[in-house]
Amino acid sequence: MNYYFAVFMPTKEGHWAVQFPDFEEAFTQGENLQDCMVMGQDILNITIEERTKARIPIPAPSDMETAKAWADKQKDDPDLADAAFLLQLFRAPAVDMTPVRVSVSFPKSTLEEIDAKAVRTGFTRSGFLAHAAQQYRA
Repeated sequence: MNYYFAVFMPTKEGHWAVQFPDFEEAFTQGENLQDCMVMGQDILNITIEERTKARIPIPAPSDMETAKAWADKQKDDPDLADAAFLLQLFRAPAVDMTPVRVSVSFPKSTLEEIDAKAVRTGFTRSGFLAHAAQQYRA
């Protein structure tokens, strides 16, 4: 189980923002620190889920010194120069990318259609079916 540091920063409006140094795209804010804690866990979960779906590597968690250095660098912004930052560890969701062999049956014409679409989109059959399943919104 991995844990990632989040950096909490006050905003000009008097709210709180949270960002994960290990995930450039993982940034959110809340009206107060408690809201920001909940939203921070949500954005970490969403970020890891989206990276997994897109097959973007999940970085190893930074250590505390690296997270502190990242937070200190944010103080280069004049609006944050005197701000007190908070560091908090968040548990990352478990992601198991181990391939699992399964056996499925399709009508021959459907399988030919799947294979043709896989070739056109640059996927293997398995890759195409996995991608299609991840894109499907029930």
